[in-house]
Amino acid sequence: MSPSAGGSPKRLFLLDGHSLSYRAFFALPTSLATSSGQVTNAVYGFTSMLIKLLAEERPDLIAVAFDVGRPTVRLERYAEYKAGRPETPDEFRQQLGLIVEVLETLRVPVIGVEGHEADDAIATLAVRAAQRGMEAVIVTADRDFFQLIRPGIRVMFNVKGISEIRLYDEAAVQERFGLPPSKYLDYVALKGDPSDNIPGVPGVGEKTASRLIQEFGSVEELLARTGELKGKLRDTIAAAGDQLVMNKELARLRTDLELPVDVDDCVMGEWDPEAVRRLFGSLEFRTLLERLEDLGRGVKPAVETTELDLREVTERELLELVRSDGPKALRFELDGRRVRGLAVSLGGGQAAYAPLASLERMLPALADPDLRKWAHDAKEMETAVLESGGWLAGVAFDTMLAGYLLDPATASYPLRALCEQYLGGDVLGSSPEETEGQLFVESWRTAAAEAAAVALLAPAMSERIDKAGLRTLLETVELPLSSVLARMQARGVALDVQYLEEMAEGVRDRMAALRAEIYRHAGEEFNLNSPPQLRQILYEKLRLSPGKRTPKGQLSTDASVLEKLRDQHPIVEALLSWRELDKLSSTYLEALPKQVDPRDGRVHTTFNQTGAATGRLSSVNPNLQNIPVRGELGRQIRRAFVPGSKDQLMLVADYSQIELRILAHLADDEGLKAAFASGIDIHTATSAKVFGLPVDKVDPATRSRAKAINYGLAYGMNAYGLASRLEIAVDEAQEFIDAYFASFPQIRDFLERQVARAAAEGFTETLLGRRRYIPELQAANPRVRDMGRRMALNAPIQGSAADVFKLGMIKVDRALRDSGLDCHMLLTVHDELVFEVAKGQLDEAAGLVKREMESAYDLSVPLRADIGWGANWAEAAPAGH
Repeated sequence: MSPSAGGSPKRLFLLDGHSLSYRAFFALPTSLATSSGQVTNAVYGFTSMLIKLLAEERPDLIAVAFDVGRPTVRLERYAEYKAGRPETPDEFRQQLGLIVEVLETLRVPVIGVEGHEADDAIATLAVRAAQRGMEAVIVTADRDFFQLIRPGIRVMFNVKGISEIRLYDEAAVQERFGLPPSKYLDYVALKGDPSDNIPGVPGVGEKTASRLIQEFGSVEELLARTGELKGKLRDTIAAAGDQLVMNKELARLRTDLELPVDVDDCVMGEWDPEAVRRLFGSLEFRTLLERLEDLGRGVKPAVETTELDLREVTERELLELVRSDGPKALRFELDGRRVRGLAVSLGGGQAAYAPLASLERMLPALADPDLRKWAHDAKEMETAVLESGGWLAGVAFDTMLAGYLLDPATASYPLRALCEQYLGGDVLGSSPEETEGQLFVESWRTAAAEAAAVALLAPAMSERIDKAGLRTLLETVELPLSSVLARMQARGVALDVQYLEEMAEGVRDRMAALRAEIYRHAGEEFNLNSPPQLRQILYEKLRLSPGKRTPKGQLSTDASVLEKLRDQHPIVEALLSWRELDKLSSTYLEALPKQVDPRDGRVHTTFNQTGAATGRLSSVNPNLQNIPVRGELGRQIRRAFVPGSKDQLMLVADYSQIELRILAHLADDEGLKAAFASGIDIHTATSAKVFGLPVDKVDPATRSRAKAINYGLAYGMNAYGLASRLEIAVDEAQEFIDAYFASFPQIRDFLERQVARAAAEGFTETLLGRRRYIPELQAANPRVRDMGRRMALNAPIQGSAADVFKLGMIKVDRALRDSGLDCHMLLTVHDELVFEVAKGQLDEAAGLVKREMESAYDLSVPLRADIGWGANWAEAAPAGH
């Protein structure tokens, strides 16, 4: 036996280089290429499979086999062997040398024998390894290797694409073919193998071949007992005669070759990191390089520190640490929005803490941009500093924002989870409340431990940020934006509480009237918020047509179902109106006045910078994203948001159709760019182009269809979705989509490239390099893959729009502070910015905001920001918004 270090048999992985790379070539699009035009789909797919294998299997020994020249040994026996195969595409042939170069650079042994196929070299090594007590695993897309399966030899079969793999052992072969591996050659002899031009018996398919071998045991026995067969099958088998025996021998893999290497030579060497970076850089395999570097050479924690050194110091000693050279991690201990203390760590698992009656003595150091600071959620730290009358500058790294950029789909980014992910262990250890034997623990230890964790975490995460190419996005967008949002949070927005209270009273009266109407239609009173009671009224008593069911099998009463029942009974209309008012009342009319800070009479929402994988912002307490965008109710709520004084107005700036402009830029579609350049309403312009109409002949219905297509296709909407939205037949919807793509062909090409690239790389990227990982594209479930496809289409567009919007916020904020104008950014909702501005400076401020927003990023189509102003948020909405 040849045991590995753990005592179990060593595992030798033998890769069928040609079949795997050929499968990769056809699984990935040829649009996967370098910027110089070198097609790399086969190299990329093969290398991706190799890295996945190394990461998941950790083989003890490994080798990749390729054919060397023509298979002369088999051609001598059968001149037609492999004849009739389609000619190998040039794009594939050109990549074989690159694949070998990747393997040689990674120090993976490559084997081949002149005149023999790679299959024979693999078979020989596999059998030798099994004879020596090792476990041989053949990785291939070629079924011929099933004949070798036995104790000690298994096959990892590439079923489809570059990620769908099935492991075959003896039981799996028996289940799949109804035969043991030892009979697979006989099965192939009967069925044939078109890929090798091995002719099967006419009329004998998989089931018949399997049945015959089960019954007779072998080709030779079958030929000897042909007389036992009946009808046409007997004649065709008899006619096959010597060809069947020849087929069996042609398909038989040689296991006795003289090879230039032996099993023990199949050792993967230590690669030169610089050589790997150069090669992967020239191939533009940035993601694969990250995955390769993540493999490392052994798993060990990034930080060896097991116990933190935490101490309490005086305020003077703490100030000296803050002023010291080099980066330092800061962590506040907060009581609500008031600072109770500050912890500082210079690294090494050490941290110092001092209680603070105020931040006064710390403010100059906190505002010093030359003192580099690391934080976890710098926005909340800066908000607290602003509350204390100070300023925060010099934030060089934020572990929460870094975690978001590296893994944008995660729900939250707590320090403990980031430490486990990027340091390989729980640096924080037990939280104070979990410390055994201590009922009360000094709360300062939490802040100190977190500061120490940030100081350990920042360097490790900083390296990952650089590898992923996210440094620019972090330093030019997310960190500056964090400061902008902190100032917006600290300033807050004034609220007309009296107006809200009057509105709430009117809404309560309207809800009471609707409740009475609902009870009248139902013929009884019931709890309107109880799904079981509502279900009984709607479906049992009133016998309305049931819609979809809940996951528990109950008939649904949600809004989407009730919308479809509007025409069946007047109770539904009243119920939907009551629900809308109930949500409005609880979410805004009752909640907003309670959120006014008595110290300044303003509402201070919290902006969530890490809440959406696409990069979009959101807010909580209150959530301003859910105020209805259109309709009178939404406008009524917005009227409650007012300037802080009578000498000010509200100013609103809204990007016009930013996502469509981003799409035109990314797709570089001349037709869509021309439509924007014309200055005509974009949906009218696209209607005219798609439907071949003069602009003045485009009616509202036609424009509506174009608008649905404009936005829908960018979100991955298919003909069925468009048909549902426009309430037309699916065939008609498909005609609209085909006409749209005929008018804007580069958009179709761009969308197809996005999905292909995302499937290959595992993520999409925005204009600024923001990533959205989409593992759904590799899912076995077609519905999940379809969801991934829609995400791949939308993420670059919506994410790029979010990036441009953030750049616009940063530019506007910087320009306003430089100008000295009495104009302050208060809110951001969707593609809209809300300001309060001194009445006498309105024109100057409006011009500045519009100019900076429209110059946020240099697109091939002009950005447009629409401006409006008024006495409240609703009145300030730009015309048409």
